[in-house]
Amino acid sequence: MIKNVIFDIGNVLATFQPQEFLMEFFQDEQIVEDLYHLFFKTDLWNQYDQGLLNGDTLKQKAIARMPQYQNEIESMIPAWASYVRPIESSVDLVRFCQEKGLKTFILSNIPQDCHIYFQKHYGFFDQMDGGIWSYQDHLIKPDPKIYELLLSRYALKPEECLFIDDHRENLEQAQKHRIHTIHCTHVENLPQQVKRFLYEMQCQ
Repeated sequence: MIKNVIFDIGNVLATFQPQEFLMEFFQDEQIVEDLYHLFFKTDLWNQYDQGLLNGDTLKQKAIARMPQYQNEIESMIPAWASYVRPIESSVDLVRFCQEKGLKTFILSNIPQDCHIYFQKHYGFFDQMDGGIWSYQDHLIKPDPKIYELLLSRYALKPEECLFIDDHRENLEQAQKHRIHTIHCTHVENLPQQVKRFLYEMQCQ
């Protein structure tokens, strides 16, 4: 029986489409291509998620690598978190799970800036039963240690947990820990997927 539902954030509970954000922000295809490569095709964003860089040090490293984009980088870094917006159907799903007596947790690769923004603007994150925010523990998915930490910190039995993520490699690692998973490929279908899964588990 499932007693705990573990949610990723990006593209599960909230939007995270870096290319769309960059295009909306700069409206220049060359800038978008260059900055997307700089942040998301190198180690920079992973270090940011892992808490090895904060907003200021990320900015400094990025400018050192592409000084021609200093102004763009300085304007982008404090603003990007506001483009990560809750997905209402997923927020409703969290409430559904809680009303059914399930505990709800976060397991997310997320930098400090974004977590602070969420705490300030989106109160429903405070209603979760706990979670791992990668920057706090300097671990990112799919490192096995982040799953082990979640299970041990909250004394969770893996076979009683359902984990929802949009990246297959993160789910595969969770499965190695005997955690049930759902691959979120179309977030609009997620509530139906989860409700069907929970119903089928109850019928076993």
